Amino acid sequence: MTEIIDQKLLDLLACPRCGGELGPGETQISCFSCGTQYEVRGGIPVLMPEGIDLEHLAEEEKLGEIMTDVPASEKDTISEEQWLLSKKEYWDFVKDKLGTGKTVVNVGCGVDAAFLGLSEGNTLVAFDLMCSLLEKLRDGHGSKYNVAGAVHGLPFRDGAFDAACCIDVVHHEPDRLAGIFGSFERILAPGGMLFLMDINAWGLTQFWKSKMMPRKVHGALRTGWHKAKGSAHAPAPYEFPTDVFESMKMLSAAGFESVEAVPLTSFPNTGKAGISLFRKLSSSERVRRYHNFHYMIFARKPR
Repeated sequence: MTEIIDQKLLDLLACPRCGGELGPGETQISCFSCGTQYEVRGGIPVLMPEGIDLEHLAEEEKLGEIMTDVPASEKDTISEEQWLLSKKEYWDFVKDKLGTGKTVVNVGCGVDAAFLGLSEGNTLVAFDLMCSLLEKLRDGHGSKYNVAGAVHGLPFRDGAFDAACCIDVVHHEPDRLAGIFGSFERILAPGGMLFLMDINAWGLTQFWKSKMMPRKVHGALRTGWHKAKGSAHAPAPYEFPTDVFESMKMLSAAGFESVEAVPLTSFPNTGKAGISLFRKLSSSERVRRYHNFHYMIFARKPR
């Protein structure tokens, strides 16, 4: 069985359909409760919830391949620099809070190798919808524990992790936020930490679209704009920026305490004018916390 899936990883997993215990087979793992069998691809268990949207999955796979294989254009250089800075701010904050001796999951990890920088003294689990991205993270960067599945059906046991990381994922499931946040709380041990970063509906250069426009109008205009530009990194139609204030309320309702927005200094996905505006206004900590392109929330499960 160790050639199929590591026992340490198996001990963290649960059936995404019923929550039951999973056990080994020759080429699959099976749920002892509901009997569902799941494929294991090269040591990576593929644990999809019931009723997974195959069209959504195909769209996410296409987006994932584009994001990893298509380089940014020269005109996007400033924005790409800010994206890198935002990731650095995120992971520096996580590392400072985390310490060692922790079991950590990165939900929607993609091929973000920066997560693996937390490996000293910690057990890291990479989780993503796309097995192909997990294979790249494993083969190219040495990720040891990898699980494929959906964020709205996390296939992990209750209290399995000391910390959960999640960057730019939940805006892909804007209608399922309450359930997703409840799942984060479920898989964390008492005292466990959540590090959430997502695209902010209240960002300085986008609130007039994401907060002032009806969602369908915003989506149609966004799709048309990216088609006209021929954007290589165009968002999927179902994506929508999430609201930092609503997310904080939902996390509190899900059972988290000490829910706080973390100030950020980066401002991706804009040009010189947008960055200039943010820098002029970011002397205000409120702007850095609540009106950045990204918001970052730190929350803790009660002990």
